[in-house]
Amino acid sequence: MDGKRSCSLCGGAMMIMMMMMMISHMTSALEVPLDLPQPPTITNQSPKDYIIDPRENINIFCEAKGKPHPSFSWTRNGTHFDVEKDPKVVMMPGTGNLVIDISGEKAEVYEGVYQCIARNEHGSAVSNNIVIRQSRSPLWSKEKNEPITVQRGTSLILQCRPPAGLPPPIIFWMDNNFQRLPQNSRVSQALNGDLYFSNVIMEDTRNDYICYARFPHTQTIQQKQPITVKVLDSKCC
Repeated sequence: MDGKRSCSLCGGAMMIMMMMMMISHMTSALEVPLDLPQPPTITNQSPKDYIIDPRENINIFCEAKGKPHPSFSWTRNGTHFDVEKDPKVVMMPGTGNLVIDISGEKAEVYEGVYQCIARNEHGSAVSNNIVIRQSRSPLWSKEKNEPITVQRGTSLILQCRPPAGLPPPIIFWMDNNFQRLPQNSRVSQALNGDLYFSNVIMEDTRNDYICYARFPHTQTIQQKQPITVKVLDSKCC
């Protein structure tokens, strides 16, 4: 009996060893060589909507991987952009990244729709359309604000209507002393920059409600003409 049991154990061990050898062989057969040819894949690119600061160089990113390593080219507004013929443009080695020196140039010259193409012998990959636009901070249109008279307890909206900059400006309200106007559950700023009063009180009477627009890329601030608000007591005739 002991001999038969020992033989049975030996047979089981042999089966396990054979299975492990088969699994090992299958695993090695599934290993993918790291040097297989690969078509390009874009790994880094600039945002689709790219607003540039006219005081700084333009950096447009395009990086890709592939085997062999891909070469890069660009189109601008749908046609080939010959980087080598423009002395203001440099393509960084090993990538499609562009550095455009706009010193002494008008930034709007390089506005447009850019697209990067990465190629090797196994295929190509294209970036998103990258729309390059210069930051702008237009002047506030001239206007004369008439004083606003409102009854106590009623709602009120003070309109800001800032100029349409690129990107849109950051809006805030201040007084003549450059102090932020207090906001709370009763007074709040709407998404479009307007100042909303759910119900006005007598203390809201003042002549220096001023809307400011700050344009982040050009670091400029413009202000609307002051608005005067006079609150009347509803009990008064």
